[in-house]
Amino acid sequence: MINFTTFKTTLLSKMLFLDIFVAAVILFFSFSLAARHSVALLEKSLTNNLKNVAQLLATSESIKGALEAGEVSPQLAEALDLSLESLTDIDVFTIADMRAIRLYHPEKSRVGQKFVGGDEGPALLGRNYHSIARGTLGQQSRYFYPVFNDQGKQIGFVHVSVLMDNVNALRDEVYLAHLKTLGLVFVVSTALIVLLSISIKRSLLGYEPFQISRIFLQRQEVIDSLEEGLLAIDQKGGVILVNSAAASILDLKDQAILGRDIDAILPRLGLKESLDGRKEHNVSLVTDNFNVICNKLPIQSHGRLVGALAIIRDRSEMTHLAEQITGFNHLLDALRANTHEFKNQLHVILGLLRSGDSEAAGRYIAQNCQFQGETLTTIAQNIENRTLGALIIGKINRSNELGILMNVASDSRIPRHSRFLSTKSLVTVVGNLVENAIDAIDAIDWESNDNSQRPKEISLLIHEDDQGLIIAVDDTGVGLTPAEKSRLGEPGFTTKGQGRGLGLSLLKAILESSHGQMSVDSEKDVGTTFELVFREPRNKKGETA
Repeated sequence: MINFTTFKTTLLSKMLFLDIFVAAVILFFSFSLAARHSVALLEKSLTNNLKNVAQLLATSESIKGALEAGEVSPQLAEALDLSLESLTDIDVFTIADMRAIRLYHPEKSRVGQKFVGGDEGPALLGRNYHSIARGTLGQQSRYFYPVFNDQGKQIGFVHVSVLMDNVNALRDEVYLAHLKTLGLVFVVSTALIVLLSISIKRSLLGYEPFQISRIFLQRQEVIDSLEEGLLAIDQKGGVILVNSAAASILDLKDQAILGRDIDAILPRLGLKESLDGRKEHNVSLVTDNFNVICNKLPIQSHGRLVGALAIIRDRSEMTHLAEQITGFNHLLDALRANTHEFKNQLHVILGLLRSGDSEAAGRYIAQNCQFQGETLTTIAQNIENRTLGALIIGKINRSNELGILMNVASDSRIPRHSRFLSTKSLVTVVGNLVENAIDAIDAIDWESNDNSQRPKEISLLIHEDDQGLIIAVDDTGVGLTPAEKSRLGEPGFTTKGQGRGLGLSLLKAILESSHGQMSVDSEKDVGTTFELVFREPRNKKGETA
């Protein structure tokens, strides 16, 4: 079997081989075309030069006179010899009459002899043209031009040529120049390719591609083994990393999110805010599908901001927070208050019996039984969600313990499974609103004369039908100033002291995730009314009723 590991060449060698091969092919063809073009231009230039010289000779009065006289004078022959020596690109002048007999030739022994080459025929017919033929001195590139006297009668022709050996020598010079240039360009390009390859390898920290792929897979396995979710974006907000824990926690398993804009997938995560260098820790994010705590951190490389990272947790810290913010603690407080209230009532009954006032004890028992019966019956009949019902009963008992009258509207109705909010969200909303109302009433100085006649009341309305869900809580507490009202829902904002203020921010999160609306009507030292309306049915995926 072939061992493919023997073919693991380095990045440098691969790039050198491929780039040098490609460069060599491109340079060869490009310089071949360039050389052919240069030779064609050279030949065209030589032909034009021959034509111009031949035309100049054919129109010379001295040459016309020589043809008319039938001979070339020694003075004219000497002048033609001097001209031929001064022209580097022309080797032969010939002047012939209409019988193709030479009247002038560089070799004086050829004068008087018939023109050699066999290509002079068209010239005797009055045509000028280029030809290649073998003459007395060898293979030549020739140009013929007829000579006419002043009456327009042809009296002979001139022939101007360059030896093909000289033409080939010029061609070789052109090819050699291009070949030298090709070699120089090839050497320079090869050097640049080597430098580029070295630079690329340095940018890869000296790793080869197969090493990088192996390291990537190993680190991806490590990242996916973490229980914390990791989600990273680049400078433009595109997702570049999401591990298995993040996909599970954020319910993104069935979505292809790499490369997509984070705001299009998780707009409420607000990860783009970290692209300005800001750090945020323990940020809570609550929707119908998940409830997480995340840290948002900018990612920097060599002092330059290159992206942002969200570390998402769904472990014991979040479980503890969920218990605190979704109402389980409210239920525990309610049970404690109910126990305490029951003990107080037993103490009252015991005191009346020991004092001998059994009739008063009986009336007290009947009154409480009637109240408890009516309250429990109303809640049992109208509030079919048992967890929510238990919370309301606990809040009623807690309110009674503090001397606050809590009423549940008679038209309150809610099924066992709400179409608009999960049980967890229902407990969060109602528990926080009622607890805030209790705190608002408890914060009043009831000993002052101004508040002696003021009622201590809380009214709760929970009504759900096909049109939507309405939750309203009205209290006679301290109320809010316009400035306090404008800051409702800000994380950490509270009028109740340090360590409080999560309740309304959680309500805001639930409103946003459930597309609900909240209105607040409050007046300082009069009271506050919160009304929440939900009209969009919830997505039940991943929820428990």
